[in-house]
Parts: sequence; structure tokens; C-alpha cells
Amino acid sequence: AAAFPPPRPRGARAPPPRRGLSPDPPPATALFHERGFDATSLSDIAVRLGITKAGLYRHVTSRAELLRAVTGPVRAEVQALLAANPAGAGRPLDGLTGLLRGLAGAVAADPERHAVFWGVHGVPSRDPLDHACRASLVRGLEDLLERAVARGDVRDDIAPRLAARLLVGAVVGAVVGAVTGPVTGPDGLRDAAGPPMSPRAVDVLLDGPVRSLTGGRS
Repeated sequence: AAAFPPPRPRGARAPPPRRGLSPDPPPATALFHERGFDATSLSDIAVRLGITKAGLYRHVTSRAELLRAVTGPVRAEVQALLAANPAGAGRPLDGLTGLLRGLAGAVAADPERHAVFWGVHGVPSRDPLDHACRASLVRGLEDLLERAVARGDVRDDIAPRLAARLLVGAVVGAVVGAVTGPVTGPDGLRDAAGPPMSPRAVDVLLDGPVRSLTGGRS
């Protein structure tokens, strides 16, 4: 038999339809990046969108819902990078560099969204899904580093977990900083964007940490 939704209590209103607005409006990404999540209200986002706060509530229920929509594409990118560079396959150093170069490219393509996710300009997103995703990337890099150490491809005097965190911070911080410029001032407004980072510059950025870990060996 077909399943039907339970009847609404007498006098209860149907929820308003959610249509006409992207679940991830660009102003939300921009404001979370410029001011930080905690300093951005739904009223701020509504003003930037040119609608009332009540109008915004027709499409979203909370800032947390907007944050999860803003960072969702980053989670998908990280999961795809981990799937493309598994720790248990091939030469671990190739997987390590592939994962880091892929991360740098993803950050450069959408730096504001990644800044909100990683917290380059403040605290990282506290969404539980984002926290788990960041942890999975660190674990993936840690596994690759441990395998590289076991093969003698990477020096063993830096703890793999610490090295993984340092590499993520170096890649994300350098790429976001080069593309968007610094965030300054108590209001969190951005300075003018810096020059785009070329593919060659990304290679140089990644080559430094990897070579420093490998003792100069490629």
C-alpha cells in the first residue's frame, strides 16, 4: 500500500516552500569568509542578498544549514582526492604529492569556500561533517607518510601526523593567501586580492615541503 504523510495537527501551517534561492548563495560564502561564521548573522546575509530576514527563512532554517551548504563542495573534493590517491596503492610518495597537488588546485579554484572550511583566516568550520573530513585528509596523508618512511623515501625524524598537518597548513595557507589576499581589521574585511598562483608556483610550493621531508630526494 502507498505510504502517506501523517496529517498535520489542526491549525498548523504547512512549511513555506523553498524555491527561488540557491541553497548556497554566494553572499553567504563571501560573508563567512570576510567576517567569520560567528560574526555573520542571517540578517547580514539577507541584506547582502537584498531580501528580508523573513524572506531568507523561506529558504534556510539556520546559519548552520548555510554553512554546511557552503562547505559541502569542499568535502566532496577532499573525498574525491582521497579516493584518487589511496594509501595502499602504488608508490606512497607519488600518492602524497598527488594528493597535495590536487588539494592545492582545489583550493586555488575556490579559495573563499576553502578558507571557510579550513579556517585559514580564523577558526575552521565547526560543522561535524567538516571536522570529520579534515581529520580523514590528515589520516590519509599520515598513512602515505608512514608508508614512505617504511620504504626509506621519507626521513623518519618528523612524526607523520605532525608532518601531515604541517603540509596541509602550508598548502592551504599559501594558496588561499596568494589568491584572496589577507584579511585585516576588526571588521574582517579583505584587502585587495593578491595575484593568482600559477601552476608552476604551486609545484614550487609543494616541492619545498616534500623535498624537506625527503632530505632532498625527489
